[in-house]
Amino acid sequence: MATCQPAFDLARVGVDTLATGLEVPWDVAFLPDGRALITERPGRIRVWSPTEGILERPFWTFDRVGDQEVGLMGIAAHTRADGRVEVYTAVTLDHTGGPPLQAFLKGLGRRIARTFTAEGGQPRSLHILRFGVEPGVDVGQAPDSLVRLVPVGHLHGGGAIDIGPDGLIYVTNGDGAEPPRAFDTTTIAGKVLRYHLDGRPAPLDPDAQVPWVVRGLRNSQGIGWHPMTEQLVVLEHGPTGMLQEDGQVGNDELNVVSLGDDLGWPVVAGASRGGDLLSPAVEWTFGIAPAGLAIAGIDDVAWGPSALVTGLKDGRLRRVHFDPSDPSSFACQEPILDRGYGRLRMVAVAPDGSLWVGTSNRDGRGGPRAGDDLLLRVYTREAVAPPTGP
Repeated sequence: MATCQPAFDLARVGVDTLATGLEVPWDVAFLPDGRALITERPGRIRVWSPTEGILERPFWTFDRVGDQEVGLMGIAAHTRADGRVEVYTAVTLDHTGGPPLQAFLKGLGRRIARTFTAEGGQPRSLHILRFGVEPGVDVGQAPDSLVRLVPVGHLHGGGAIDIGPDGLIYVTNGDGAEPPRAFDTTTIAGKVLRYHLDGRPAPLDPDAQVPWVVRGLRNSQGIGWHPMTEQLVVLEHGPTGMLQEDGQVGNDELNVVSLGDDLGWPVVAGASRGGDLLSPAVEWTFGIAPAGLAIAGIDDVAWGPSALVTGLKDGRLRRVHFDPSDPSSFACQEPILDRGYGRLRMVAVAPDGSLWVGTSNRDGRGGPRAGDDLLLRVYTREAVAPPTGP
């Protein structure tokens, strides 16, 4: 893809640190009262206040979340017609461990369950949970459990969640390091899944066993919606040389999809060669380890219309411009942050037009630095007011 002629002078891009000492900030939900809820992958939802910054006491803490590439991941806010605010989270809970006798009995129960069904007795499950949020209340009440999904692996766990233009919940689940499952429509693995706000499945086919709307994913950790067409935009983390992936490496993707599309994994990573498999709108052949996706709209004077994508591997935040002449493609890309902060994961467009970006140097694969992990605010001095608060 071509490199853009910069739409503005990058020297006019400002970066401020909103918080330090976080642990793998994964996603953020902005609340109508100016606060924000930030997920940390080890299992904490943190509150950011415009007057106090990050509060010490979490909004909520989960016990026994999954490890490695899963845990507490996506979060999305929704304001109901009556004004009540709810947030939805995607979290992988671990069902192993505990005192020796308890762990033994759990393991025995799982083995028995697996004799009845392949999806029974799984050591981890992906949950969609719903919290009510009250103005000025910084500690949450016990969430409603809407959806419990199995199987989910400790690798390639997906975990992106958002509310679509149709008012439905969309959540991603990776292939769990078992590539053939991404093609199998009877399993949740390697799919974008869709649910009603009360947790009822919302499949494309009323008779489908699984409410999938896109299949053939390896590990998507970012979704959004096209600002002109409202098509689903899906980020895809390509293969990394695992044996079960035949040693393939690279071919990260940004896709503009129609519901029902097959992105091709594990048949192909990156561009397909005809047939029914969807080729990506953008392909990073050598791999950037894409982790965060935010969509800036037509009216966003600072960044839009574009997709903002973070890379764990290359430590960049990039702006990928939508092609105004072809809604299914992108015109060019340009760097916004280019190294200097280590691994970048979280990115979101804040209500004031700035970008919130989180580092991921404490995820076990980076080199933590003093103050990590950071929550950064990226803004253009021409379009966004200077930062306020702590």
